[in-house]
Amino acid sequence: MTAASWGALLIAWLAAIAMPGPDIFLLLKLGIRDRHPAVLAALGIMTGNLVWATASVLGMSALIRTFPVLLPTLQVAGSCVLIWLGVKSLRGGIAQLRERSETPDVTVTSRPFLLGFVTNIANPKALIFFTALLSQFLPAHTDWVTSATIIAVMVSTGVVWFVAVALASSSQAFRAWFGRVAPWFDVVAGAVFILVALTILAEVLLALLS
Repeated sequence: MTAASWGALLIAWLAAIAMPGPDIFLLLKLGIRDRHPAVLAALGIMTGNLVWATASVLGMSALIRTFPVLLPTLQVAGSCVLIWLGVKSLRGGIAQLRERSETPDVTVTSRPFLLGFVTNIANPKALIFFTALLSQFLPAHTDWVTSATIIAVMVSTGVVWFVAVALASSSQAFRAWFGRVAPWFDVVAGAVFILVALTILAEVLLALLS
């Protein structure tokens, strides 16, 4: 790959992970309460991205073309998980608002790494993104060293970004500004999860009807 190709790949990748979505809102939700769970969730998110990137390089898209029912199945299953996470987050935030308490929802934050991983892996649109992105920079029959290098670069930069978000959202300055509205972060995060899930389900339905 040329230097220009590397630069274009990194710009596209960083722009994608910087966009607000379930991953970012999860880190804000956790970071505003405690730094350690937020950092673990960031690592879980990038583990999910590693799975999707590796699946793309290994030819998951070809498998989906061979078995077209696989993608909508993944989308429906992932959407159900996102809705479940969203409802839990909404319920936790609303309960805290009613009680005027800022006690964290232990059931949500007790396994932050797993929560980060599930939040990311439950969005099968990541597979479409990685497939589309890597197909532009990985020509057919690319050697495994180049493929592994690309994945390593994407994962390392992703870890830096998501951990930075976790650290920033758990900083004293951020928590001083937003700590009192922590339950609202739960509500917003839950709404984002559900909105993303409904969007995916709508796309599946439209694809089936077309």
